[in-house]
Amino acid sequence: MASDLITAGQLAKLAATTKRTVLFYDEKGVLRPKRVNRSGYRFYQEKQIIDYQMILLLRTLGVSLKEMKQYLRKNGNLVKLFSEKRGEIEQKFRLWDFNLTNINQLLQNLKENGTMVNPKIKRLRPFGVYYLEKTGSYAKIGQYCDELLSMLSQRGKNAATLAIFEEQGYRPKKCQMKIGVLAGRGTKVKKEFKNVVKYLKLNPGKVITYVHHGSGSLLSLFWKELEKYCELKNIKVRKDIPDFEIYRGVNPNLTKQFFEIYLPIE
Repeated sequence: MASDLITAGQLAKLAATTKRTVLFYDEKGVLRPKRVNRSGYRFYQEKQIIDYQMILLLRTLGVSLKEMKQYLRKNGNLVKLFSEKRGEIEQKFRLWDFNLTNINQLLQNLKENGTMVNPKIKRLRPFGVYYLEKTGSYAKIGQYCDELLSMLSQRGKNAATLAIFEEQGYRPKKCQMKIGVLAGRGTKVKKEFKNVVKYLKLNPGKVITYVHHGSGSLLSLFWKELEKYCELKNIKVRKDIPDFEIYRGVNPNLTKQFFEIYLPIE
């Protein structure tokens, strides 16, 4: 046996880790012994302590075992690997920063008014909407919006989709809705859908509204919070005007998404 070969236990001791950890990385194919004798004992070179430290660094930086194996197999480029990890860490940092901002705002709202929302009262001017009549689950709203958008030849500048709820109350499974797009000067419906896509002028008047930043799958929760806010503040909700929500910032990047919910009030 070469004089520079050491056992798994000796490697673990010199690397300030455990033998179990050394054997784990062998099983995962990222720290292979230089020799295994007939009795199954593993022997490593002393310089493999540096290899273990590289593995430890990569794990600290969030490099997966699969990525490590690919890197080691191809004698990979550390600059490329670190650049990719930096991008991933920056993205996670932006998400954590976004979540921290959100939780601070939610805490402030709860302390100030007992709900998670900090709504505003506004008076809206009438606005035009091109829409489809739909009856279905809230989970299909995104699908319905895509269907409507595919029926437009032009969307107009800053077009935003919306849902107008014909029935009040929480109806996640089956709800009558108008799935619409805000009508702008450039909005045009394809000829073959002229009889399918309808138009209306919505005049909600005075509303209480809240802007939710984040996942659209949480909108029902914030609707409930908005209703709770109205109850606490003795704000009367109108029954003759439907509730609606506008999808302003639909984006694959969660931190860039935002939605507006509107409750007409007296």
